Amino acid sequence: MRKIIFDCDNTFGLENHDVDDGLTLFYLLGAAEMDLLGVTLTYGNGTLGEVVQMTKALQKKVGIHFNYHSKNQADFLVEMVNKYPHEVTILATGALTNILDASMIDPEFFMKVQEIVLMGGTTEPLVVNQRPVSELNFSCDAAASKKVLLSRAKITIMNGHMTAQAFFSKKDLSIFIKAAESQIEQESLEWISETLEKWINWNEQMFGFSGFCNWDMTTAVYLECPELFSHEKYCLSATQPDLTIGRISLAEQSSYIVKMPKSILDLTEFNHIVIQRMLAGLLK
Repeated sequence: MRKIIFDCDNTFGLENHDVDDGLTLFYLLGAAEMDLLGVTLTYGNGTLGEVVQMTKALQKKVGIHFNYHSKNQADFLVEMVNKYPHEVTILATGALTNILDASMIDPEFFMKVQEIVLMGGTTEPLVVNQRPVSELNFSCDAAASKKVLLSRAKITIMNGHMTAQAFFSKKDLSIFIKAAESQIEQESLEWISETLEKWINWNEQMFGFSGFCNWDMTTAVYLECPELFSHEKYCLSATQPDLTIGRISLAEQSSYIVKMPKSILDLTEFNHIVIQRMLAGLLK
């Protein structure tokens, strides 16, 4: 069973804010081969205060239990990585401040982690349905992003271009709600459904499509089903001058090599697994 720490900026339920961290959390709780050691909260989709507020609300409204840390996050990361050296995978889907702080506490931190899977970054301007989109995660703390990218830890980057392919449609939502309605408490399901419908409506206004990009979900699905993704590797520049806008600088040759898939190979299967795992997580 893979030991996971989810470092995220959850804003599920906060009006006009992304929902993908919360959905990824449902997935991680429902994946039988993943042991969620804890959740460390960071900022990005919202302020840390907003993230804490919505994580508390998520637990209360949905009735699921998980340990989360809104203070001393780096201490928890270091504690777990030292307790389980070379066994802990970190999924990081917000600002990378907590991970930088952990490496400052323990200089051996990056060598003790099994893998770090990041959602963030772009390699060129990001356009979603003909609309320019600003990068959010790497740019929030560019210094931390550079430290992590050049750490020589085993790193996989799920960048903005690939994760924009993880489209969760109104039809997918209907399938999920129908599967959940006889199993999940009605009040909890109504809150989840209303939150997702509002987010789809926001995306219809902003991007003109009936659904949303399930960006962060790619990190969890990748761990369980890497065969659903292409398997490109890239060399990173040692300077990384453009992380203030979330831009990853590549090089023809360097000692900084990362995995960075370009494509989701089967979106239908991707969403089928997502729905199954989310439902299992909500039933825990």
